[in-house]
Amino acid sequence: MALTVGCAYWVRHAEFLVFTCEFTMAVPPLTAFACLVLLVVLRRLARAAAGVGLLTDAEIAVVYLFVTVATLMAGVGVMQAFLPYLTLPFYLADAENELGQIAGTLPSWLGPRDPEVIRTYYEGVESGGVPWRAWIGPLLIWGSFFLVFWWTALCLWAVFRKQWVDRERLTFPIVSIASLLLRDERRTGSKGLLANPLTWVGFSLSLGYHVLNIAHVVNPGVAAPGISTDVGLLFTERPLNAIGWLQIFHRPELIGLGYLVPLDILLSTWVFWVLQLVAAVLGASAGVQKPGFPFFLEQGLGAYVGVGLFILYTARGHLKGVLRRACALGGADDTDEPLRYPVAVWGGLAGFLSLAGFAMAVGVKWWVALGFFAMIFLFLLTYGRIRAESGVPSVWVLPHSELKFMPVWLLGSAALDRGSGRGLTALTSFFWLVHGGFYSQSTVFQLEGFKLAHEVGLKPRKMVTPGLLAVAIGLAIAFPLFLSTNYEYGSNVLGGGHRWLGGGVRVLFATDSWTELSRYVQNPASPDPARRAAMAVGLIVSAGLLITKSALLRAPLNPIGYVLATANGVQLWWSFLLAWIAKSAILKVGGVGLYRRLVPCFLGIALGHFFIGGVVWGTLAMFFPEIDYTIWFA
Repeated sequence: MALTVGCAYWVRHAEFLVFTCEFTMAVPPLTAFACLVLLVVLRRLARAAAGVGLLTDAEIAVVYLFVTVATLMAGVGVMQAFLPYLTLPFYLADAENELGQIAGTLPSWLGPRDPEVIRTYYEGVESGGVPWRAWIGPLLIWGSFFLVFWWTALCLWAVFRKQWVDRERLTFPIVSIASLLLRDERRTGSKGLLANPLTWVGFSLSLGYHVLNIAHVVNPGVAAPGISTDVGLLFTERPLNAIGWLQIFHRPELIGLGYLVPLDILLSTWVFWVLQLVAAVLGASAGVQKPGFPFFLEQGLGAYVGVGLFILYTARGHLKGVLRRACALGGADDTDEPLRYPVAVWGGLAGFLSLAGFAMAVGVKWWVALGFFAMIFLFLLTYGRIRAESGVPSVWVLPHSELKFMPVWLLGSAALDRGSGRGLTALTSFFWLVHGGFYSQSTVFQLEGFKLAHEVGLKPRKMVTPGLLAVAIGLAIAFPLFLSTNYEYGSNVLGGGHRWLGGGVRVLFATDSWTELSRYVQNPASPDPARRAAMAVGLIVSAGLLITKSALLRAPLNPIGYVLATANGVQLWWSFLLAWIAKSAILKVGGVGLYRRLVPCFLGIALGHFFIGGVVWGTLAMFFPEIDYTIWFA
């Protein structure tokens, strides 16, 4: 509990007040990573001094999951993304956008309505006091929503745990960081990650990277790689200027953890990203004038659907056994599962229907509510598979902003409405789940907690209660902490708001959603044929790759790579290209033996980035805000 409270205040100061480092955007969250390292080091010191360890691997694993989940509740993708959605339309309302009238169709219990309560949230109040009478009801209601959502996702992961962990034996590369740090030398007879010299070689590379970057900020005369390089500036003439914004992101954690990613996924990611750029240039050469062509992210939406449906299809035998067990007709053995299958199936279904029912109570059409949450959980299933199979350390390998537009592109805005903008307005109240926030993606840490339990000899069922308690306690800490901070300083200047007009990053995300709603209500949008076609292309290409991969296991291209390229290829392609080159060369020169010996070195690169760039600099920068070196871990 002490670690959780301390981490929440740490997040508040670094992410929200001075905006130097977004701890909770990292995978794993840097707060939890710091606590994990602290506990491992303390145990090692206690063992050296007294001959006994303070905590077992299993106990540290439980603490790690708890701090991970609880800290995320205070993070940029949950609390900081969620709160602005409750009040922003009333704050932005004017005669031109009609947001006051539009948002007035929402139920009064959904959020505060008092104009002074809302104004002081964004502009601050001298006393810094929170008007709890206006907030307590909505927070209790939404807190229940958070818990039900997590429970529903937990049931989903409980159903798929055996299929992915025991049968397909997916590697869960993110879990390897914690499991290797926890490795007990006396029990396994091998060196732990921190005791391996190669780990510190990789760590030193990340240390040098950040030292040079910070030195460059202080003295621009110092040469440094920087965070990114804009190579798109090289292509200024038509048709090459269709490439647009093309960045080379220098991401040590993507290179380090990318070493654990299967070669075909690494290859596919950068190849499909390059092919997208080629398609953009060819389209410009052919005179295509449609803005956004060839619609990378829209293809990503279709690919996510295709992979999600294929996951369900390939697991059909397992799912049939789960359903038989849930209906007391025999079926799969659930003795060692996180939840008994009847609880997971019927509890998950009850949770899903509760979420849809809540949306309907807010004003969403019944079929839109069911479809919206079905799409969220289908996308979540695909994202969970990506994390389990490739271990990409990013919450943004999901076309989150485009997911909110998907219903309008497919059906048009009028089809989603109930008149006077009520249906669209109600649906917008939930866009923090898919635009600027990553609460749904956060539930994958519960799945990885089940895998970590398997690694440390703990029954997965032991991770269920800590996960749910962490959500409840994390919310209980985050609600008052961030409300009091917003009323003390004013949300407009927090979370990066001191750098941009119009509020911090998450306020800007919410502003985007609500102003888009105003445009849809005033000028209803028709379905978008081009974007629907792009989604169909993504679905067809992913299906073709999946069929090919199933028939030819050694096929060089992997559908997961296509999903990653279309969802967030701009951030991944360069790091994955470097990781592919390094891994291919190592396997060719020294085979699997050399590859395994060098795993600590590459993990050291990721650990060094997390520790130096996140834990150390994220703390020091709070005291030196004049040094403008902000690190985004996504």
